[in-house]
Amino acid sequence: MKHFFAILLLVCLSFQSVLKLGIVAWYEANKSYVAKELCENKARPQMKCNGKCYLRKQLNKTENNQQQNQQSKQSQAEGAEFLPVATITFIPCFCEEAITYIDIYTSPKGYNPLVNIFHPPQVA
Repeated sequence: MKHFFAILLLVCLSFQSVLKLGIVAWYEANKSYVAKELCENKARPQMKCNGKCYLRKQLNKTENNQQQNQQSKQSQAEGAEFLPVATITFIPCFCEEAITYIDIYTSPKGYNPLVNIFHPPQVA
């Protein structure tokens, strides 16, 4: 199950970076269909567009979407700085029991590797 989620997360993260590559690969695989059906310049064959106008249009659309997503993320981050902070009221509690602490971490016994290992060189 962990492997599935790891692969799913990897695919989601890499989706944005390979989106343009996927569009170009789809165009290359369906070049004749794009040139005949989806090309904006099919009425002018002297331009020899062959669907490149459609490819450019799709790549620009994905780039614009990515830029809008980045701008919206930045605007959300900027707006989050100005959220009002709720005040926390502190009600002191006076306990009558004396609390004793046992401090086992500062005992002088123990092994200090820096002192026991490091020896400066002897001067002759």
